[in-house]
Amino acid sequence: MKYPFNVYLTQVEGHQFYIAECKILKGCVGQGDTIQEAIAELNLNEEEWLKTAKEYGISIPEIPLEMDSEFSGKFTVRVSPHVHKTATELAKKQGVSLNQYINDAIVSQNAAITTTDYIIPKVKEAVKKISMVMETSLTTKTSQNYNATNQYAMNKTTPSEIIYVI
Repeated sequence: MKYPFNVYLTQVEGHQFYIAECKILKGCVGQGDTIQEAIAELNLNEEEWLKTAKEYGISIPEIPLEMDSEFSGKFTVRVSPHVHKTATELAKKQGVSLNQYINDAIVSQNAAITTTDYIIPKVKEAVKKISMVMETSLTTKTSQNYNATNQYAMNKTTPSEIIYVI
């Protein structure tokens, strides 16, 4: 793997799976039932992405140099006493530390936002395609109805044949 990536857990229709998404190569993702499967698929897709980009003359982004992170993984957050108490109780109920509970909550929220940002354009495109198909189908059906009505008017069709077309 040449480029940096994120991995997150998502769920669709009750099925949980992992998505590995390249931070640099737009649209380059992998998915799998395990983190390893998602990363392995991303690795293959990255190779294909780069091969296709070369083939079609698409510019290939430079591989970023990873510097020491400015993020230590620690931060301070203030919450209301009620939120603190509720989170502590829920963490205990799940058998995890408060730290792990909050980490999981942040990961879950990040995954939800990232998934939404990824899925919404796909859904909009699908709706657009479905609308075009429906519009074409409706135009064809209207044309068939018009032709059937004209044939009836010219005594070439029976009313039952018109109903069948409609």
